[in-house]
Amino acid sequence: MIKRTTSVLLAFFCVCLPLAAQSEEAFTREQLQQTGEIDAGPALALYRPDVFNSVDGSVLIHGLPVLALLDGRRILASSALGRMGMTPLDIFPVALLSGVDVQRYGSSPRVGSDGTGGTVNLRLRRDYGLGGEAGVFFGKSGGRYGREDFETYMVGTVGNDKVQITAGASYRETTIHTPRLAR
Repeated sequence: MIKRTTSVLLAFFCVCLPLAAQSEEAFTREQLQQTGEIDAGPALALYRPDVFNSVDGSVLIHGLPVLALLDGRRILASSALGRMGMTPLDIFPVALLSGVDVQRYGSSPRVGSDGTGGTVNLRLRRDYGLGGEAGVFFGKSGGRYGREDFETYMVGTVGNDKVQITAGASYRETTIHTPRLAR
């Protein structure tokens, strides 16, 4: 009886423990905008640095590649990073998103096993009508190796319940100050 109970408990933990390890989080556009970053990938890495890393605009969860989705559909990256399983998320401005859903640790039966670190689903805004948004960020750090960052973006939308056209543009400039060597 004890052997049977032990094997049933072991089987239960082997099945349920991986499912319990998966955790889902949802981030709103306002939360990501608080970071000061314009693009989705770096904003996630700044908002939760204990979970996300950003490598060349791609997001990693605990150092593992993720499966990137846009409104539930797979984003295909044709770059060298895409062939390594990393999708650049720095091409999606936070202003175009209504939120981001993240499922950590493992894959979902719905999307497959491509993202070993998890799944990042970018949800686009569905605000139909006329409107727009603009933003500017400037940051300066002092010291011997200081830098200046300047970023700006504009997003505009026009449409109705059948057709929507959204256009956006962003600009980023970074200046790094290096000390001169004395001769």
